[in-house]
Amino acid sequence: MADPHARKEGAHAPPPSATPSLGAIIASPGEGAAAASRPDQLLDGGYNSYESNPAPWWIGLLWVSFLIFGAAYLIFNLLA
Repeated sequence: MADPHARKEGAHAPPPSATPSLGAIIASPGEGAAAASRPDQLLDGGYNSYESNPAPWWIGLLWVSFLIFGAAYLIFNLLA
């Protein structure tokens, strides 16, 4: 039976990742198995810098038009 992990002829090696591999991530003895798959594990204990991401102007325009339409709809239907 062929080894499923063996490289096939003509197959390319996977591209190198941007971050170096730090080895296997295992859960601590008292934790469940899901603790080993936490994607933010490398960020624990460090300082994180957060950047603001303001919404584009047209998102504000959508909200304003929605609120104006909602107010006009209510007024029109309450008076009718």
